[in-house]
This record gives sequence, C-alpha cells and structure tokens, in this order.
Amino acid sequence: MKQSFLYRGESSELLLFFNGWSMDERAVAHLASGGLDVLALWDYTEPDTAFFAELSRYRKIHLAAWSLGVFTAAKLLAGHAIEFATAIAFNGTLRPMDAAFGIAPEIFRGTAEHWGEERARSRFFQRVAGGRAEQEAFPLPCRSPEKQQRELFALEQAAQGALPVNCFRLAVVGTRDRIFPPEAQTAFWQSVQTPILSLDLPHYPFAEFHSFREVTDLGEHR
Repeated sequence: MKQSFLYRGESSELLLFFNGWSMDERAVAHLASGGLDVLALWDYTEPDTAFFAELSRYRKIHLAAWSLGVFTAAKLLAGHAIEFATAIAFNGTLRPMDAAFGIAPEIFRGTAEHWGEERARSRFFQRVAGGRAEQEAFPLPCRSPEKQQRELFALEQAAQGALPVNCFRLAVVGTRDRIFPPEAQTAFWQSVQTPILSLDLPHYPFAEFHSFREVTDLGEHR
C-alpha cells in the first residue's frame, strides 16, 4: 500500500484520504489544502496500517474515502478507536462486490479479467469521469495496468469476507455514478442507517471541489 502526505505543515488537523482503486495521488492533486494536512493512501494490493504512526500528533482527524477506498478504510480501521471529526464515504459501500449493495460480481470480475485491454481501460475511465467530455480533463493515474489488475484481484478476494464495521457518518452518492449504481449505494447506506447526501456527480466526484476543506465541510454538521 502507498501513502503520501499531499500537504504537511503546522496544521493540527489531518484529513486521512483513502483513494479509489487503480488511482494515485493525481486524482486529488488539484485540490488546495484548505488549511489541512492531507495523508493519501492508495494501491490496496497489500494493505497495511503503517499510516497509524502518523496520526498521533493531530488534534483533529477527518476521514474521507472514495469508491473501493470506502471498503478498504473500514477494513483497516476496524478495532481502532479513532474519533473522527468527520467521516465521509464518496461513491462506495462496505459491500463493494454485491448485486444489491455494490457492483454486480460478474461486472467486478469482468473488469479485472479484461483490464489488460486498452479499450476496456479507456471505457472504464470514461465511465468514472462521467462521459467523453469529462474524460479529457480526468487525471489518469500513472500506474501500470498489471499493478492495477493485481490490486483489483486482491480487492475481489477481500470483498468476499465479513462486512466490516461502519466507520462513516455520511455517504455522498453521485446520482450520475456509472460504476457504483446510485440505487445500490442508497440501499446499502439505508440498511446501516447512515445519512445520505445525493449530489449531481459522476463516480469521480472531485472535479467539482477546489480544496480538501470543501470535502470535510460536507460532514461538519452530520
């Protein structure tokens, strides 16, 4: 697993950000700090908890996770009593491979099996971005298809385990999400009684944000 401080200064507040599958720090590189230190995590092929060593110096910690990072965050944070100031799930669920509560298993597996095909990758990222026009501005990750594929197979295996404890207090559901069906997201978060904020967003939500503070502000009163 990779971890990197996108911003690290004298702030007493940290945003712990779990990125989506196949991504790297480019996905949110355009966001200003908004006065926050930001620790980003990605590549869940071999998840670990080394990031916990960075948390103790902060007075206030926020959590944000996107897509398959939502499931991974809950898995890694299970059993650790961190009192997050805000905890937001973006376009993901704790049942990521599930016909009713996530991505249908046959689609999940098909994406993994065909990831070596350039056409399949291009089509996937177009759906993530929201369409052909949005794809032109989408920050493609700088990772090899082979490493991305290994990560997805690892996540497929992990998703077959027990439901992790829900650590989120708000779920943001993009009504134009073409990866995690919005109706499946809504059904899951209703089943665990987590407040839902539906927004006119594609699967990749961060093109509409300018700073990480805008992200955490969504959860300040939830």
